[in-house]
Amino acid sequence: MRRVLIHPSDIASYIGVPSCFFEYRFLVFYAYVDESYTSERYYIAAAVGDPATWECVSARLGEIRERTHQEHGTPLDIEFHADELMNGRKAWKPLKGKHREAIGIYNAVLDAALSCNVKFVLRGLDIQRQHARYKYPHHPHTVVLGHTLERLHERMRDYHSGEQLTVIADEIATQEQHKTQFEGYQLWGTPGYRSSTLSTIVSPITFAPSHSADGLQIADFAAYLHRRRSTQTEVHP
Repeated sequence: MRRVLIHPSDIASYIGVPSCFFEYRFLVFYAYVDESYTSERYYIAAAVGDPATWECVSARLGEIRERTHQEHGTPLDIEFHADELMNGRKAWKPLKGKHREAIGIYNAVLDAALSCNVKFVLRGLDIQRQHARYKYPHHPHTVVLGHTLERLHERMRDYHSGEQLTVIADEIATQEQHKTQFEGYQLWGTPGYRSSTLSTIVSPITFAPSHSADGLQIADFAAYLHRRRSTQTEVHP
């Protein structure tokens, strides 16, 4: 069966603690994180919800996959990848040139997330302004991920007091570096005027392939849309 939600027991096994410690003591919310960028701007989206929210999302996306398979012949287990959908690439090749249909699927996916009560945190960086300001700037992903984690922590603190959040990010080449970065944040605080030890976020951050979790695919759609709304000028998707 296709995995659509990374379960607390998976994370517990990864860091070497009993699964019941996560499932019944404090792990309630999940934030799925993905990025979208150009040479000038870098954006990260986090999609946040409790287990019931993500079960709802998986059910709704399953319905969209089934309908898309029937109408366009796409695989039943197709990954919702925004750029591939909008440009008719890879598994989404049957929709190449069918922009209205692709937009309809895109809207259906985001509508499913919103109807299931997914909340979003969106952060971004102007890379050119960063380079103009700092002689030795940090990598954009490092900066924007840090800002995103701060906002996620603040959301948990302000709206879900006493609960904890596990962060699941799309796999990237530098993920070990970002795990170490996060550990430093929890010891000494994030840099800048919003410094925080991110006490509501469970360590470590988990990285997973996007095809393994519907939450990562929702984050991908949100990041892609946020980037396009902020930067896009051409008429073709």
